[in-house]
Amino acid sequence: MTGYRKIIIWIGFWALALTAKAQEYHGTTGLLHMPSAEIDSAGTFRAYAMFLDKHFTPDQLVCQGEKYNTFGYGVGIVAFKWLQLSYSATLLKYVNSSKGPEPGYYNEDRHVNIRVIPLYEGKWWPSIAVGMDDVDYFSRIKEDLPNNYFQNIYIAASKHFDIKGYELGAHLAYRYYTRNKNKDMRGVSVGATLRPAFYRPLRVVLEWDGRGVNFGADVLLWRHLFVEASLIHGCGFTGGLGYHYVIPF
Repeated sequence: MTGYRKIIIWIGFWALALTAKAQEYHGTTGLLHMPSAEIDSAGTFRAYAMFLDKHFTPDQLVCQGEKYNTFGYGVGIVAFKWLQLSYSATLLKYVNSSKGPEPGYYNEDRHVNIRVIPLYEGKWWPSIAVGMDDVDYFSRIKEDLPNNYFQNIYIAASKHFDIKGYELGAHLAYRYYTRNKNKDMRGVSVGATLRPAFYRPLRVVLEWDGRGVNFGADVLLWRHLFVEASLIHGCGFTGGLGYHYVIPF
């Protein structure tokens, strides 16, 4: 493990003792599969576990020549109002001869993610976020390493509008996946969110992630239970549960 990764992980877990929040499958605030420029207040924490449909994961996650459904878990933190860190893991399925002929989830892909908000939303302009999933040296991001399944760099913009008490969000992002086998996931993604006036903890999401249309919703129940469910590309269920907590500073 490089010194740079050690520093990022140390900061993240030191902050976990104090605060955090996460929302996506890799632990940073966003929509279903695409990033956004939304962020929660400092002191918001979430630990989560999710089921990930095979349409959701990169194409190189295959076992015996076929893509497979899997599971993920992690923790995330808004350490400052402009900085979000997370640590996430995805289970990998393969045949381990020492355990028998049948494939199983014998390993994990683990990575650290970072997200910065350089511009906050104003009356006439959107908020902006820049981030990287599976953090590594910038000098190494073109090496096409064998296990950087989720590594990508992105910039995202989000703007919200109040329509008779309903909050409508518009989101735009550009992602560059560093691995050439993920080149079909590079490019623009767009999405929309809606929070109803009668129950603001509920959020409905519609997005184009660059490869297909996803639809879903998430909700915060009883102040601490976060539930997310989505339909990926119209055919694959992805969803999970999270523990949400805000520690006042």
